[in-house]
Amino acid sequence: MLNFIISTAVFSFAVYGLNRFFDAQSVSGTRSRTMIVMVVATLISIGAGWAVDQIDGDAQLHKNDPSMTEIVQKLMVVLIHI
Repeated sequence: MLNFIISTAVFSFAVYGLNRFFDAQSVSGTRSRTMIVMVVATLISIGAGWAVDQIDGDAQLHKNDPSMTEIVQKLMVVLIHI
């Protein structure tokens, strides 16, 4: 939950900061600029979420989760026996 809150806040700050940066550089507000701002803000937000997971220790919790291959194999076994 902390990951979600931090990454959402970082996304908002990144959008604000990037828009101010592009305004200072006199870059016009086109769709290309909007897409660049959204993609970069998303990458920054993902990085912040990853950092929170590393610091908080949540990243270690998912190492024991089954892989998609194991889930599909178990599903196929169940479907074959039906």
